[in-house]
Amino acid sequence: MALEGTLRDFSFADILQLISLQRKTGVLTLKDAGNVVTISFLEGSIVGSSSLNQHPEDRIGLILLKRGEVTEAELEAALKRQEETLQRLGRILIDHKLVDGEAVRVALSQQILQIVYRVFRWGDGEYHFSQETDIDYDRDLMKPMAADSIIMEGARMTDEWPFIDQRIPDREVVFIKVSPDRHFEIGEEDDDDFESLGFNFTETPEESVPEPKPQDDRLLPVQYEVYDLVNGLLSVTELIAESPYIEFETCKALADLLDRGIIREATQEEVVRSLSRISMPVAEKSSLGLGIVPWLAVPFLVLFGFSLSVMPRNPANPGFGLISRVWDGCVLEGVSWYRIDRLSRAAESQFFLEGFYPENGEDLIEKSAALPPGYSDPWGQGYRLATRSSKLMVSGLDASGRRSPRLLVNRPLAWEGEGGIGAQEGPGVRLLPH
Repeated sequence: MALEGTLRDFSFADILQLISLQRKTGVLTLKDAGNVVTISFLEGSIVGSSSLNQHPEDRIGLILLKRGEVTEAELEAALKRQEETLQRLGRILIDHKLVDGEAVRVALSQQILQIVYRVFRWGDGEYHFSQETDIDYDRDLMKPMAADSIIMEGARMTDEWPFIDQRIPDREVVFIKVSPDRHFEIGEEDDDDFESLGFNFTETPEESVPEPKPQDDRLLPVQYEVYDLVNGLLSVTELIAESPYIEFETCKALADLLDRGIIREATQEEVVRSLSRISMPVAEKSSLGLGIVPWLAVPFLVLFGFSLSVMPRNPANPGFGLISRVWDGCVLEGVSWYRIDRLSRAAESQFFLEGFYPENGEDLIEKSAALPPGYSDPWGQGYRLATRSSKLMVSGLDASGRRSPRLLVNRPLAWEGEGGIGAQEGPGVRLLPH
């Protein structure tokens, strides 16, 4: 069957329906400007999918970790075993009796659906279906999924995404609980419709405003779990990576919570306070009482440079101590924060090039060509790098040698080796099958 063209002429839903009705076996490849997605079919049912630009939350290991099926230590050991044997990750976990087959089947289904549902949002792209006589997939662990239900759910998501995007236009925003001590009950699922998001259908988007809702202490299960993740620290992108639900369900829950006034956008000062609560020991405030976050330090660089040029750095000068403290607490911390960010990106680069994260900062600096030897902060102190709770964390010390909440970068881990069925390889990138 010759099936190829653009999504402008033939929608993704129509393509799925045609393959399903004709019970075709083969691989559907879809390309847009920044991604390539492949979907495998067996007699019209979906049995696999993969994405060239795979999201961290699509990794089967991370899915199992978020669902509480495995611990971080168990997953790390399984990934090392996979690197040695090139076995599928799900099979390794089952053979070592860490999870059962049903848990892996659920995770595989979620992995496939997350990739497929994103394609429904593509505005354009090319597609090509290659018909095959058979498809290689793990028949013991993967149950074929009917395309009809996926088409219906994808259409519903397509209709609701614009309203969610209207409430959450920025994925880097951080939310905070309005009343952290408020208690909620888990309620039953209501009929799902557009009104659940609280929007009016008016003539223009500017006139579409949420309707006020009565106080209600009931949350749906997905809302309750997503609400529990909101901590004034994680961005929406990071919440999606942490959530056990697919991207759409997580974002919809956030939109519902935001619409009901249960969460709100956090200020930068609130994010810093959230960081200080999880960082031990907590850094002391400077003698100036300034709580300036590192990324606000750069605009002051020219100003302080000029001040130092007209006021000699002489300890006998009464103004020297003041400028020195401001210089260390503001400008140099800003420089240090950017070096921490550079270090975290170098760690991610090592993962994508070699398939694993560095064990510590010293190991990364030694191996990375992008970092100079002896890479350190402006005061000659080293940085700490570690992987904790599905996150890569890089932290530094302030001028006094104390841990500072302002000198901390954390990113979701892109777990190695869970490319899924039909994972592809690209230049400089190694994606192993699950």
